[in-house]
Amino acid sequence: MSSDFGFWKRGLGDPEEIFDRLAEGDTSDLLSSSDVGRFRDGLLARWADLEDVLEPSEFDLADSPDDALKYVLLTLSVRQLDYLPEVLSMAKDNGLVGFSGVAGEPI
Repeated sequence: MSSDFGFWKRGLGDPEEIFDRLAEGDTSDLLSSSDVGRFRDGLLARWADLEDVLEPSEFDLADSPDDALKYVLLTLSVRQLDYLPEVLSMAKDNGLVGFSGVAGEPI
């Protein structure tokens, strides 16, 4: 069992639609922001095990390096859900918005 969460700074459209498009690899409605990069770096510095459940992956970034500044998708395992309060706090501190796939509502 896992739970999906998406985070970004600015995007065009409804958060659920943006989240759905991200799941399909479509980042065209998102604007780049260094805040997303700081959030991504902070997550990986705090929890190295997130590297395996974080998108865009290093492999994805080889083809689309700008995506590192557009969004972060996390697929958290039940064990990793303990991280969620701090993840949400880090997102808020970086001025990010997002969507919870499991709750079906904006973050």
